[in-house]
Amino acid sequence: MINKLELDKYIEKIPPKPDIIIKVIEQVEAGNLKKGAEIAREDPILVRYMQNLINKPIFGFRKTVTDIVQIFALFGIDHVHELLHHYLLTLMSPKKWRIFKLNDNSFRDLQAELSFYWGRILEFENIQNREMALAISLLPLSIIVCDELFHSYKNEISLLEDTSTIDYDFLLHKLTEVRLSELSARIGNFWGFPKTALDILLASSPNYRNNNYNFQNLVKNIDKNKLPVSELEKLERLEKINRLGRWMHLVFFYVLSKPLFINSNLNTFIKFDTEYIEPIYQKFSELFLYEKNGNT
Repeated sequence: MINKLELDKYIEKIPPKPDIIIKVIEQVEAGNLKKGAEIAREDPILVRYMQNLINKPIFGFRKTVTDIVQIFALFGIDHVHELLHHYLLTLMSPKKWRIFKLNDNSFRDLQAELSFYWGRILEFENIQNREMALAISLLPLSIIVCDELFHSYKNEISLLEDTSTIDYDFLLHKLTEVRLSELSARIGNFWGFPKTALDILLASSPNYRNNNYNFQNLVKNIDKNKLPVSELEKLERLEKINRLGRWMHLVFFYVLSKPLFINSNLNTFIKFDTEYIEPIYQKFSELFLYEKNGNT
């Protein structure tokens, strides 16, 4: 078993944000996309990353887009803000993956898929919130940490795997007492991510789902019309966080169930909880029905 201090040592290996990325993020957060794009031009690796990302088929642009100012404008403030954090992850991805069968291209595909579907969900929920958009970017980073962690404790992992066919999230919990989404939140806290993003990640964790169920039952018995405005706002925020936790669980499972990530051994990272996602499953099916039928 890895204690909290040992786990934190793995997290502390994550390098700080490069100065140029900090400057770009500052401009984007201030709403100045053009200035942020101009600063981004100074980092040719970032420019290539954004060019590669926006021209992936999943985003649906018919013509190749290369100009960084145009790329920033097409994605918009919230999406650029999220993608800049995805870019930071690519700087940290291992040159050689030890446990998961990934490479630079497949890892970027994972980032693009998660970003695209999460963006669709937030749009469907009519949510324009930069902090909520940011939450999804931490999941791929936790996979990087897990690859190193599992490799370091491969003998212990092998013993656990031999006992039965179990998911990597369960293995992570047996090793560290935290789930993947909790590890993501811990990494986010280390990086100074906003509390809202971390709350969504925690809400999606199996360890927090009983709290989610209890909260939903409690809400049913509350007359919102009798609540003071401040208390009503807190309640509505909690409802939104818990609902997005369900969406995150479902979209993560959905993406990891695609053939590319099945072949990468990532699909065993999460156990599908049908009861947990039941309140949103029909909406999810409607939202992505055309894609399931082979359309976009």
